[in-house]
Amino acid sequence: MFNKNFLVNKLVNSLLSKHFEVMVSSGCFDIAARKDYLMLVKSLINVDSMSEDQAQSLRAVSYFLSAYPVVVSVKNNRDFLNDEMIYSRFMLPVVTPELFGALVEENVVPAVQSIQSAKGRHTVVIDAAMLREKRKQMQMSLEQLAEAADISKKALYEIEKKRVNPTEETVRRLENLLGIELRDSYKLHVAERTLVKPKNEFQSKVSKEFVRMGIDNSAVHSAAFEIVGKENFTLITNLSRNSREMSKEVFAVKKLSDVFGSKAAFVAKKSREHSVNGVPIVLESELPDIETSKEFGKILKEKSE
Repeated sequence: MFNKNFLVNKLVNSLLSKHFEVMVSSGCFDIAARKDYLMLVKSLINVDSMSEDQAQSLRAVSYFLSAYPVVVSVKNNRDFLNDEMIYSRFMLPVVTPELFGALVEENVVPAVQSIQSAKGRHTVVIDAAMLREKRKQMQMSLEQLAEAADISKKALYEIEKKRVNPTEETVRRLENLLGIELRDSYKLHVAERTLVKPKNEFQSKVSKEFVRMGIDNSAVHSAAFEIVGKENFTLITNLSRNSREMSKEVFAVKKLSDVFGSKAAFVAKKSREHSVNGVPIVLESELPDIETSKEFGKILKEKSE
């Protein structure tokens, strides 16, 4: 039976075979993997089961850690996914396990496979700069080419500006009219800056203190850590109310920070310890006295020694 555990194991084996450092997690992503780049993988049997909240957190983590997010799934509510299509859900790329193998190999898939599907509308990733350059070489205006391709001038303008991707049919027309291959290879990319709303007062207060120090950050839901941020270093932070909570969570936070190449810290309401297994603990009451991110980084270093 093809279930979630089977899928995760399949993806982990694909990554290990390409010599990635891998850690299995849970929540907004199931796998963190690093080699020449950092990849965050969410695995789902049915991609339509992914919530917008999960997607927002995954995009936020992707942005702040400069990681490539990818969702791997087998089907949606309507049908099984096509191995030659890159789908989209909540602005995240969605691929099948087979296509994921190609991305792991080269972080790129051939142009013939660079098709996206969003809301049932298939669109193709193209080289928009080449389209614009060839149109100008042929001394065609936007209006002239749009009319010949049977699309609106506004639609062609949006395509050339890379604000939208054209449909498969439109690409075929443009390629025939211009006599060139427009289809571009698809590469994974870091998500755009995304901020997630804190889910409680504690998370909100710590996030605001980080902003005051100069650490751009976002809350994170459904992960081993609750805040992710970066300034002159990347940071993942877990929030705990007592030492017992920290002792349960420290392994995951420490391991993830190693894979991420980031600093890790606990912010606690109460604690008699300066660190737990090398992860520094900063008290909530200490935060208002820390003026800059540089000072915060120095404190983390001192507490972890």
